[in-house]
This record gives sequence, C-alpha cells and structure tokens, in this order.
Amino acid sequence: MEEEFDNSVIKAGKYVMLRLPSENFKIEKLKENGTVNLGKFGSFRVNDIVGHPFGFTYEIMGEDKNLRIVESESEMVDDRDELEPHENNRELLDDPSVQKLSTEEIEDLKRKGYSGQEIVDLVIKSHGSFDKKTAFSQEKYLKRKQRKFLQRFTPEPITSTELIDIYLDKDPIKIQDMSVESLGLMMSMADIRPGGTYLVADDVSGVVVAALIERMGGEGCIVCLHESEHPNFDALKYMNCSQELITRMVKTINWLEYLHPEETEPFESKTEDELKELKPSQRGQYHRKRLRYETYQQVRELIDNGKFDALIVATELHLPTMAPNLIPAIAGSRPVVFYSEFKEKLIELGHVLQKDYRVMAPTMLETRVRKYQTLPGRMHPSMTMRGGGGYVLWGTRVFPSQVNAVGVRDKKKRKKN
Repeated sequence: MEEEFDNSVIKAGKYVMLRLPSENFKIEKLKENGTVNLGKFGSFRVNDIVGHPFGFTYEIMGEDKNLRIVESESEMVDDRDELEPHENNRELLDDPSVQKLSTEEIEDLKRKGYSGQEIVDLVIKSHGSFDKKTAFSQEKYLKRKQRKFLQRFTPEPITSTELIDIYLDKDPIKIQDMSVESLGLMMSMADIRPGGTYLVADDVSGVVVAALIERMGGEGCIVCLHESEHPNFDALKYMNCSQELITRMVKTINWLEYLHPEETEPFESKTEDELKELKPSQRGQYHRKRLRYETYQQVRELIDNGKFDALIVATELHLPTMAPNLIPAIAGSRPVVFYSEFKEKLIELGHVLQKDYRVMAPTMLETRVRKYQTLPGRMHPSMTMRGGGGYVLWGTRVFPSQVNAVGVRDKKKRKKN
C-alpha cells in the first residue's frame, strides 16, 4: 500500500508535472525509452530522470539532450536592502539599441551549446544601460531573461493540489472553479482520516474523491453518488492510483438507487449447473452483475444504518432539495460539508438547514488567499490574482430530542391552567 502513495522517486509509466521557467507547467506520462518535448525549453530523454528523486531542477545541455542537475540558482548579488532616496530610472531610455547582442547571435550561441545561464550572462553584459538601472530593476530584468532563455524543468509528483492547478489551467468549469484553499477547507471540516467511511457527491471530475483517497492513505471506504450511468473520475488517472485500489476503496451508487431502492432490479442467483450451460460471455456478464449487486447491498446497509462518518457534497444539483435526503445516512456528531461556486445556492441551503433540526449551526465559509510578491527590501500584494474559488457550508449532524420538546410544551400548558 505504501507504494501507491510513494512520491519520492520518479517512475516510468506515471504522470508527472514538469514546472518550467516561464512559471507554466506541462503534464506528461513518462514512457520508458521515450522523449519529452518542452517546446522552446528543449527536450530530454525519459530514462535520464527515471529513478531520481522528485524536486531536483534539471538543465538541458545543448542538442545532445544531456541533463545537468542545477545545484543552486544564479542570482544577482545586491548588498543594498533598500533604494536610496535619489535612485530612480528617469534617465533610462527605452531604446532597443542598448542591447548589443542581436537575435541571430543569441540563436548562434544556442547552436554552439551555450547553457541558458551563460546566454543570460552575455545578454546582461551586452546591455548598455544595465548598470544604470536600480537594484530592483536589475533583478526584474534578470528574472525576465531567465524565464526566456533557461532550458530547465522541475519534475513534481501530482497530488490533489496539483490537480486543482491542472483543471484551473485546462477547464475551470469541470471543477466548478474550486480553489486549493476550498478543497483543503472541505477536507479539514469533514475530518477526513484513514479508515473512515464517507458519503460523497462528486461532480467535479473526481477531484474530491482523489483528495479523499490521498488523505485516507488507502484505508477506508468512499461511497460516491452520481447522476449518469457511470461516475466521472477523470482526475484519478493523474494521481497514478491503481485500479485495484480504486475498486477496493470507492463504491458507486446512482441517485435513483439511493432515493428509490424499491425500484432496483433484483438479482437472481444461478446454480453451478445453470452456469455451465451458459456461454463464456454470459458467465462473465453474470459474475459482473453479481459483484455489482453485492456491492450495492454493502452500500445499502451503510445508508440504511446511518454509519457514514461525514457527508461531502460538490454538485450542481439543487442543494436545498437534495441535502435533506442525504442527512439520515450520516452518523451522529459527524460533519456535513457542501461546496458551491455560488454563495446564493449555499445561502438558500443554509435557510433550509436552519429549519431542519438534524443539522446544528450551519455556517458558510469563504476562502481567499492573496499572493504576495516578496523581494529583498520590499513586499506587496501581487497586482493581479485569480478571482472565484467557491464557498463552503459546514454543519454537524445531530438527533433532535423530541421528548424534551414535548416536556417543555406540557409545562407551558400547566402554567396557563
């Protein structure tokens, strides 16, 4: 089981995230003896990184595609922590002629096998006004050229955090504009832990299910509700989880089977003699149907006995109508967590739950994390940031005491008499 979540070493046949100098990334499934093309950042052989630990930064050396591990990032040395009052860029002219190195000469340096850092150093030396820039301007210029010329990449394992980055870059609608902070808040509020049993409604491409599998460490059970004939677990392929692990941990049930168990088609078992008379394809179909029926019976027992440790919902269905049907399946003093990219949906749900005494103190939460630019001598928020991120509503499953409520009403009647 430890091998399923071993992200210490790069392995062939697995998905990895390759961080590039441009601050973008590329998702690649490493094929043994294959080659990965990174566009203008070059290409490399997969076998050169297989077996190495994650986290190292590699530099592609020339057309031979040889790799060199970057031990330390080259940085501009600046002894001044703050700008002097008289320092500014007013005398600088935005003139291309200050750069003595032409584009053709830079391309010639690449063909001769110069490394990206060597090209950056030559570009800086050939800049006529570089010394006139302030220390901060020099640093920004250096980083801009490094993003352009350095042929480097950093392999990283794909976890639930990287899954959010993948879908936000690919198609945010598929995960309902969910942010890393919202996903982490859901996992914390739902108290996800190894060995637990959780009821999930995941309409965000399987990102929530993937996060649960990761946090549970391969121990426990996840029952996932879905609308279609089959659930959408597209995100699980990037997590490199084996099919055996997914089959053992994740059980699925559609909404019709959950809400109307009486309409479920009964299963008719056959004797060994009857099975021998069937064709091989029919026997295979029979065994799959029996396995599906046995799984459904296990899930049905958990639902009917209210044994789930938490409810986690991220769906586009109408929450005020759907939520009351899910609450009875949750055990007492267990959390219920709902996610939506629109706060109006959760506000409406909150009004319903406040009148439903089975959920105590429903509270809506919002996550907003603003990135800061941190450079020597100064720190300020980034000028641009991504909006959205969604909202989370959280409460606790309780069992209202009808006896006490009746007793209170009886006392009031006696006082009136």
